Amino acid sequence: MSFRLYESAWVRVEGHEEPLQAHKHATNAGVFVVGDYHYDIDARAVGADPATPAIVSILNLEAIRDAGLRSGYHRDFSAGGKSGRR
Repeated sequence: MSFRLYESAWVRVEGHEEPLQAHKHATNAGVFVVGDYHYDIDARAVGADPATPAIVSILNLEAIRDAGLRSGYHRDFSAGGKSGRR
């Protein structure tokens, strides 16, 4: 199974109970930082550390909301279909 990471994505990582958020690496645009680990855009471990756990899923917007997490892409569709942004 293949995943594509994106900025602020919430992911489930093997061995971690709580979801972790992905962020672009500060100096390497091809790398995402998730917790203490580094992954490429296809959610594959970067580097030779065999202890890097696998990303098992990316949470969809409904799962993010249900878990009480905040997404980088936050829209409130409860107000008549209009975005919650101002």
